[in-house]
Amino acid sequence: MLRVSTRAVLSKIKQCSWQQQRYFAEAAVAPKFDWDSLEGSVASEEGKRELASLRSTWIDVQQKFDSMTQSSGEIDWESYERKVDPQVLKMFKDSFASLDFPMYDASKLAEETDAKLSGLIKQAEELKAYSQKRMKELEKEIEDCEAAKEKVASATIDEELARDPETAKQIDQEISEGNFIP
Repeated sequence: MLRVSTRAVLSKIKQCSWQQQRYFAEAAVAPKFDWDSLEGSVASEEGKRELASLRSTWIDVQQKFDSMTQSSGEIDWESYERKVDPQVLKMFKDSFASLDFPMYDASKLAEETDAKLSGLIKQAEELKAYSQKRMKELEKEIEDCEAAKEKVASATIDEELARDPETAKQIDQEISEGNFIP
C-alpha cells in the first residue's frame, strides 16, 4: 500500500538525528587537527602506526558525519493522490506533519566535558612543569657526572694520593716492607 510512510518517517528521524548529532559534535569536538605537528611529536614506529590508524578512523568519521548532513528529499504527496485513497493519504499527511521529535540539549554534557577537559589540561600543565624541572635537574646531574668523569680521566696518582693521605701512608708502608702483592 503506502510504503513511503515508513521511509518518510525514517527520513524525518534521520533529519532530526543529524541536526542533533551535528550540534553535539560541533559543541564537543574540535573539527580540525594539525596531524603533521602531532606526527612530529611521536618518535616510535608503533606510535606512528597508531597515529596513522587514528587519523584514518578520524577521516572515516568525518566522511560519515559529512554524509549525514545531506538531508533527504521531501515527500511528493501529489504523486500518491492518484494511487492511494484520499482519506488514508490525509491521515498519513496529518500524522507525518504532527510528528515532533524532541531536540537533544547537549549544553549540559558540553559543560561537563569542558570541566573535565579543563581539569585534564591543568593536570597536563602541572606534569609538564614538573617534567621540565626534573629535566633541568637531570641535565645538571649529567653535567656533574661529565665533569667528574673528565676529572678522573685527567687525574694523576700524585693528586689522588694527596687527596687521600691515609691510602698514601698505607702504600708507602707496603713498599717499604716489600709487600707488592695484596
